[in-house]
Amino acid sequence: MKSIKFLPLLLLLSMFSCGKLATTSEDKKSVDEILKFYGGYVETMKGVQTLNGESGDFFEVEIKDSKLINSQPQRAVSNAANIAFIIFQNQKPGEYDVIKTKLLLSDGASFTKSFTQKELQEVKDLYPEINKINSLLINKDDNGILEMFEPKFKPKKELVKETISRMDSQLGPITEIQFQGFEFLDNPNLGQIILIREVSKRDKVFPFINVAFDRKTKKMLNIEFP
Repeated sequence: MKSIKFLPLLLLLSMFSCGKLATTSEDKKSVDEILKFYGGYVETMKGVQTLNGESGDFFEVEIKDSKLINSQPQRAVSNAANIAFIIFQNQKPGEYDVIKTKLLLSDGASFTKSFTQKELQEVKDLYPEINKINSLLINKDDNGILEMFEPKFKPKKELVKETISRMDSQLGPITEIQFQGFEFLDNPNLGQIILIREVSKRDKVFPFINVAFDRKTKKMLNIEFP
């Protein structure tokens, strides 16, 4: 009976010690990059978790008082993903099996999301395609943009040219594009996709851009200017 009585205490001590594992230079750099991007206040914890009988290392970030995150509550998923990706990019390969993000919003709500090493690597592998479409958009290369589309989803050239011309006329040309996260979605029309969330710089405005890629083929399926 005594061992059962003290078991919760032993578990608590074990969990507490996990949160006190040594902070590495990569951890510190990850936090610095998050603060540079989002501002606010960041707390971290790291340890070992067991899921379905398998143990894995995790790194968790909690962020609050970020003006950018609080101004985009509709983008909580992609902001959480972006934070996890920033950590992943600044760590040694295979350092953490899971990266967790918790957003504390100004209205009192919170949002928590976990990302596996495999999911984050999938986005990293897609990065050359993301950089390519961004360059094509900035340079208004409508032929190059069309070539990136999955053939059955390829729009007409006239539509691409008209859309680029109209957006440039209304908002000014794109001078920069910033990656701001991603979502894994099952779309009834497009199938299993990675939706890349970005923001563009046009004169004095910063409109969003969403780019959908097929998770299997890595081909581009759609571009939105919401």
